[in-house]
This record gives sequence, structure tokens and C-alpha cells, in this order.
Amino acid sequence: MLSQPAFGRLLRRLRAERGLSQADLVGPGVSASYVSRLESGGRAATATAAAHLARRLEVDVDVFTASDDTDRAVALLATGMAALADGDADTAVRELTEAARVAVEDEPEPGWQILWHLATAHARLGDHEAQREVLRRLRPLLTGRGMDVPESHVLAALAECDRILGDVDSAVLLAREALALAGDEGAGRTEALLVLTAAEVEAGRFTDAAEHAGLALARTAGGGGPQRTRALWTAATVHARRGAEEESLALLEEAVAGADARADLLAWAGLRLAQVTQHLRVHGTLDPQAAVRFEEAWSALRMIGLPQHLTQAQALQARIAFHDGDFTTAAQLARAVVDEPGALGFHDRVRTEILLHQAEAADGSFDTAVSELRRIADEVTRSGNLDLAAEAWKALAECAVVRGS
Repeated sequence: MLSQPAFGRLLRRLRAERGLSQADLVGPGVSASYVSRLESGGRAATATAAAHLARRLEVDVDVFTASDDTDRAVALLATGMAALADGDADTAVRELTEAARVAVEDEPEPGWQILWHLATAHARLGDHEAQREVLRRLRPLLTGRGMDVPESHVLAALAECDRILGDVDSAVLLAREALALAGDEGAGRTEALLVLTAAEVEAGRFTDAAEHAGLALARTAGGGGPQRTRALWTAATVHARRGAEEESLALLEEAVAGADARADLLAWAGLRLAQVTQHLRVHGTLDPQAAVRFEEAWSALRMIGLPQHLTQAQALQARIAFHDGDFTTAAQLARAVVDEPGALGFHDRVRTEILLHQAEAADGSFDTAVSELRRIADEVTRSGNLDLAAEAWKALAECAVVRGS
């Protein structure tokens, strides 16, 4: 028998999927209050109760009893998915990791589902190294099998992991492969285009990125939803990297207006941070509306409660302090972000490190800051991150100009 709270999570999910109330599950020895306590994890289920509930829900009782490894894997998958739906990514990772451990080897069902949802759970926690490892395990299970999650989706997710972790050449190659496999599929092709565009931006391939961003915008034109918002956001990034700052800000403002916090609170908050960052680039300071957007994002990220997401907001706070001329505060905030391992993706961390040394140089620690900026510029140039390299060399040149004036 599944232990609590896993039993309760599974019961609540199965009942909700069927549109049933707790009262609909009542029967001999099973009252509505007992069902409520089961779902909350406050009571353990008996074998008799599990059998009754399975009949009412029209599922096999093995879902609850997990009598062998395959059945147990299915039950753990269900509880992991329920935890994901509840926003409890930590529990989802624990349940799905165990499901992956006990699943029968070489059995595509339910193995691919377990790994796909486990990768999603790691992504929710910002652990992209773990997400990438799980996706690499998943890919062979899907190749040529026609599963519900196409191989193109896995390749796109892998490409996004590589981009976040700084391996932009691999990200571009994987995203191109995802695009080729997606064919004319609507959502899958758009997703591959968005991931490919983001990777091309980081690789400094702006002409290709602009072309693919345009295709993504065209595919989502006239509609709303998360993919339209992401298309606007991605196109805004391309414009910003090409120096079209006003056009980038306009696209971000359109994306912010269409974003729905109920659909994805993290993306809603992240988009606001991006809009505020671009507002700083264009205007050099925050107007009242931009300040409100920042506070909205900050409040949402505090609600989500994951440290890496709060660190993203702290990185922007450092940038705001720098633009306001408070170089000491900017350096302190940026240092705290840089010293937090794994809090940001590769590119955001490097950009914050560049800001740190710019603030140090402006605050009087010129020689050390210039040495660090040169180190960063050399490293990212050798790694092929041309966009980051350009930012680092520009920051180094600006410091030299300031020193010479």
C-alpha cells in the first residue's frame, strides 16, 4: 500500500480527473470525512478502503497497492505528477526518481513518462544539470517509437539546457535537429524555433536569429497564450542584441500585457524583470511604471520561494543600483549573486560578473576590476560565446575610457 501523503495525492488527482466530489466516493466503511482525511494525508488507507476507492474511480487497485515494481512505478508516477500539479517540485523529484529506479528496464511504458515529468520537475527547481541528464536518458526511449512526447520536444529541451549551461554550439545543433524532426507540427515547430533563436542569439548569429524569431512571430500572430508571449520575448532579445533597443522594449511591453500569471507565475515574473532590464538600457533609470513592474516581479518570486528565482531579481537590483550611480551597493549585490553557486544560468551569471567588476572599477578598485574583465573576455571568447564576449570587451573598453578621462 502506498504510504501517506503519496496515497492522498494520487487519490485527489484521480478523483479530480474524473470530475468527482469526495461525496461521490462514499461507500461501506468510507465516509466523506474519511476521504477528506485520506486526501490530506491525515489517515492511512486500509486494503478494504483502497479496493472500494479503486472501484469507484474505475482503476486497478494495483495503482494504490503497488504490488510489483511495474505497478509501483506507475503509482509513483501518478503521485509525482500530482505533486507537480500542486507546485511541489521537491516531492515530484523524490517520487519520480524512485519511480525511475524501480521501473522495468527496456520497458518504454511507463519509463518515458517518468523521465519526462522528472525532467520537468528538475526544470521547475532550476537544476538544469539534472534536467539535462534525465533528458539524455529519455531520448533513446522515444527514438522511432511514436510516443506522446515527440523526440523533437526532448531535443528542444536538451538544447535549452545546453544554452542555459553555456554550451551554445551544442544548443544550436540540437535545436536545429529538433526543428527538422518537428516537421510542420504546430506547437512543436514553434517551440523548436524559439529555442533555436535563443541559442543563435547567445552564439552571436544574429542574422539567423532574426530570421527564426520572425518565423516564430508569424506562426503565433493573431493568437495569445504562452507561445505568443515567448515569441515576443525572444524577438525582443534579438532586437536588443542588434542594438534596436526601442523596438525591443516595445515587444517586451506587448508581451507583458499579454502574459497570464495564472498560467505560469514564474514566466510572468521573469518577463517583468526582462522588461525592467530593457527599460534601464533605453532610459538609464526607472519610471514609476517600471518600478511597479519590478515590485510585482519581486513579490511573485518571493511567493514562489525558490532561491535561484530571488537571485534573478537581486541581479537586477544590482543593475538598478549601478544605473543610479550607487556603485558600492551594486558591487555588493552583484557579488552576493556571483558567489551563490548554481543560482543563475551561465549567461546571466557572466553578465552579473561583468556588472560586478564595472561597479568595482567605478568605485575605485580599477586595476583589479580591469584584470577580471579581461579574464572574463578571454574565457568567453575561447568558449565561443561571442555575444557575451562582445559585452565583456565593451565593458573593458568603457573602463579604459573612464580611467583615461
